Amino acid sequence: MVEITSPGKLMPSIDFNDMEARQSDIRNKIIAPVFKKIGVIEQLDNGHKLIFDELKGYPEIEFRWSEKGLSFQVQFIRKNFVVQPEQAQSQQ
Repeated sequence: MVEITSPGKLMPSIDFNDMEARQSDIRNKIIAPVFKKIGVIEQLDNGHKLIFDELKGYPEIEFRWSEKGLSFQVQFIRKNFVVQPEQAQSQQ
């Protein structure tokens, strides 16, 4: 599993229960266009769409999102992952 936690909740304009609708909003309306202009990002409001589209090619990966306290968290989880006995012993 890969887990990414970002400080700050989702923007009020984004409906957490409808995340698959690929809603997005710019948090910092000054920095985002600058990043686009200098080539750090390709397109504004496109991150969720890129993630969902890319994951179509990886059906063995489950994508989860949640708000935890004042943070937003995403998880990429390999489906049917089983910890092997030798791995479990080495983690102790």
